[in-house]
Amino acid sequence: MKGIAYIHVPKCGGSSFGAALRLRYIYSQATIDLAQSGAAVAALHPNAKGENRIIADYDQRRRDLARLMDRGVRCISGHVQYDAGLHARADREYAFVTLLRDPVERFVSHYHYLQRRHPSSARPDTLERFLGTKDAARIASQYLFYFGGHSQNHSRDLSRSIRKAQSALTRFDLVGDLSNPGKFAQNLRRLTGGPLPWLHRNRAPVTASVPPALRQQITALCAPDIAIYQSAQGQMAA
Repeated sequence: MKGIAYIHVPKCGGSSFGAALRLRYIYSQATIDLAQSGAAVAALHPNAKGENRIIADYDQRRRDLARLMDRGVRCISGHVQYDAGLHARADREYAFVTLLRDPVERFVSHYHYLQRRHPSSARPDTLERFLGTKDAARIASQYLFYFGGHSQNHSRDLSRSIRKAQSALTRFDLVGDLSNPGKFAQNLRRLTGGPLPWLHRNRAPVTASVPPALRQQITALCAPDIAIYQSAQGQMAA
């Protein structure tokens, strides 16, 4: 049985499924330690700010993932970017898995999560005002960042980055959709060859509905991720 490399995109339900997988592989499992990667970046890049610091942090997380794979840890989950070279090197030993979600719903959930768990005076305190910031564009393009290598703020060729992300997802052993968690759990059981506990982590409170005018703006911001999500529909239905 292959090990599992679970690429956990924020606010896609990955905490619950990642925890279930780690229980399935209880004697050989790990997560990417965000505190550890953050400390390493602070030491190595003390002057990095904003999105440049985020990029440096994710570079460190990829190195951490490679080290865990080299150690033979059988189940690894975390907020870490996809690395095609690492996948090619580890393809015989690891199945790559991820879970996606409607990009507009994911964006709204991400914003409210940040407001609850990581409040900042620098972040607008309403969704409407937040939509005009560069950080909104970054959060709106998480699929582009995780699978294509760049957020839309940093991509020099957006169409190429979208195609790269779409191609990356075709190499995954399993791509799930949060709108059908039962199907994803069924496919995970088939992939791992055994039962999985049903867990619920990070359950968000119900938020107010988004007015149509704001939803249109969010949809425009999320256009790259929507293209990537729609391209993966066939895999998610399998």
